Amino acid sequence: MSGRARGVILLGAACIAVGLALGWVVFTAVGAALVVLVVVVLLIPLPRDADWWDVSAPYRVVRGDEAEIIVDVAVPQGSTTWVSAVDDSGAGRSWLPAGGSTASLVWSLDTSRRGLLPGGPTRLEAADPFGIRRHVLATREPSPVLVVPRIHPADAVLLGQRGVEGDGEDRAGSDQFHSLREYVVGDPMKLVHWRSSAKAGRLMVRTLVDTTVPWLMVVLDVNERAYDRAGALFADYDPDAFEQTVDTTASIAWWSCGPHQRVLLTTTAADAASVEVTAGTRESALDWLAHVAAVPPEACTPHRVAVLARRQGIGRAVLVTGRRTETSSGWVAAWRQSTPVTALVGHS
Repeated sequence: MSGRARGVILLGAACIAVGLALGWVVFTAVGAALVVLVVVVLLIPLPRDADWWDVSAPYRVVRGDEAEIIVDVAVPQGSTTWVSAVDDSGAGRSWLPAGGSTASLVWSLDTSRRGLLPGGPTRLEAADPFGIRRHVLATREPSPVLVVPRIHPADAVLLGQRGVEGDGEDRAGSDQFHSLREYVVGDPMKLVHWRSSAKAGRLMVRTLVDTTVPWLMVVLDVNERAYDRAGALFADYDPDAFEQTVDTTASIAWWSCGPHQRVLLTTTAADAASVEVTAGTRESALDWLAHVAAVPPEACTPHRVAVLARRQGIGRAVLVTGRRTETSSGWVAAWRQSTPVTALVGHS
């Protein structure tokens, strides 16, 4: 018997005792009803075990898109009438369709926030509607689902991209050595670095970078105070504004990659990394942005971005923020000593 069942019985007994002592018929009737309720619930046949397994579970979805996990449930002895699925927090609960010994559970995922989500229910429980009697039938590990930023159509003028004409023109270029990597079938033999290949015991090829292709540095402002709600007198962080700004940052980085421009993606966090984004690595950049979070002001600094702004090949920078503040304005002024900088608000 669960603690809730014992509590209901004690409450019913107390009501009966008070009703009989004072001659209050209503109290006596309420107490008797509570005791009868517990007895009826204890007589409900509930299954003792069950099996369940994933039928369909996405591993990567775009923020705001509909997503769901489908789980099949089988109750060897009994039915699914009083069976429900519960998530890891215990807040989300979904009752299985009544009747039969098997059922399919469709569990909707909340994709309003980026990040790695623990997808789906973690416990399968048999319980009465009042929660007086409950026990776990089976457990499962949640299915990890990565929610990445949404890409919006981008304004070519805002991104500083060139027109269509000339995109297919041949460029003389200025290829310079960047790094060595292992040979992959299809690599030109002229790129093989024979001395390194002899030392490594396998073919190594040179990776070349065209230094004539300029970089656009896209900086996401992760300062929490840049996302306070309008008119707030105190700290009032708006997570929706930050999510929309990350979407804008991802869109700029996504559409700015091309034959005439590369993207260096970073944030204002003091310990943030920087990601080089090309047309072939745009999906990886979205995965990286999926884990970016807003941080307190003391965890942000302009110095690391200032160093990146002086990097060879950086032609322009864009700061995407929640709202213009004195802090971000001062940062932009300092960065402009090294490269042209545009600041824009990344949410509506």
